[in-house]
Amino acid sequence: MVPGERAPIATLTAKRTIEIVVEHQPDDIDIAAFGLGADGRIGDDRYVVLFSNRRSPEGAIGIDPQAGRSVLTIALDALPASIARIAITAAHDTLALGRARLSARVADAVTIEATGLGDERAVTLLDLYRHGGDWRVAAVVQGFAEGLAALVRHLGGEVAEDAPPPAPPAPAPLSKVDLRKQQVGVTLAKLGIDSVRAEVLLVIDASGSMARLFADGTVQETVERIVPVALRLDDDGRLDTWFYAAKCRQVDPLDAGNVEGFVARTLPYPGAKVAGGPGIGAGNNEPLVMEAILAREPARRTQPLLILFLTDGGISGSKSEAIKDLLRRTSDRAIFWQYAGIGRAGYGILRDLDTIDGRLVDNAGFFAVDDLASIGDEELYQRLLGEFPAWLKAARAAGVLA
Repeated sequence: MVPGERAPIATLTAKRTIEIVVEHQPDDIDIAAFGLGADGRIGDDRYVVLFSNRRSPEGAIGIDPQAGRSVLTIALDALPASIARIAITAAHDTLALGRARLSARVADAVTIEATGLGDERAVTLLDLYRHGGDWRVAAVVQGFAEGLAALVRHLGGEVAEDAPPPAPPAPAPLSKVDLRKQQVGVTLAKLGIDSVRAEVLLVIDASGSMARLFADGTVQETVERIVPVALRLDDDGRLDTWFYAAKCRQVDPLDAGNVEGFVARTLPYPGAKVAGGPGIGAGNNEPLVMEAILAREPARRTQPLLILFLTDGGISGSKSEAIKDLLRRTSDRAIFWQYAGIGRAGYGILRDLDTIDGRLVDNAGFFAVDDLASIGDEELYQRLLGEFPAWLKAARAAGVLA
């Protein structure tokens, strides 16, 4: 049969259940049967029979998708009176059907070839329709360039429009940690070391004279301001942390996830237990914690170590001499000690670090501020990191760093 040609079913077969075999290449062409009312429109979606709905309610229309072909069976006498026409269609999501091979064999008597198609992605191959109390077949081969959606609309069906892409979520406001990490990045760029990677370690003075700074939240706030330095400089985003007083103790590393409430959980006030374990007393012994850190150091580092050392002072006499000796001994190692004085007590040798002789390179820096809350993040990071670039340059020149 050619498009436009019609024939009574009774002239093709005496059977009242007919079989239509649609041959198609490629295999993934979708074949469907649309049960339509007398107005030629879809009235009941249950009579749209395809791969996902293979039988009409009473089984009068059925489909069996197979490799390279689909077999439709239609029991004419079982169809409800509301179904006056059945359109047999083919569609593909992306392929122009002019490049496909399509044919429909009706009741093993006539064949309809889908020829003359071009860019169309959907086609009505044939219709079965009621006429004069019986059924007829018509070869149609009507294509739809916009695909199955256009065909369904033509048959009076509703098509859910493609949902517009969801609006991108509004960016979440940056946390304090993120904002401070950005500020660290700005400071590093100004210092010309924004590509440098280094491990960062924090030492916190927990001697008795620090009690006020623990109680008023200064220590916690300072910790929150220092964590972003490690997040920006250190690839693992962790800040190894020590507390010291008369004794010293390393605690779990700090990171962006555990910084909130860190001090209250770990050492809420000088003299308290550290992380639920033994306390560390109330005095201040800087050389002790420096030796403990060095005892855990590898023989040779692949990355520099920046140690940020918070103290409220009280350093004099033998402690100053011991610190001088430690700085001399570590001047040929990839370690930079940055001391930050956060009180009004005496800082001893820390104020005179530049005068220490016998070192391969100057490996320590110091600044003091009576009230850390009085300086902004930009100034704090400039002070914490300001001497680090000169040490990096000198350490490379001396062969301490590769």
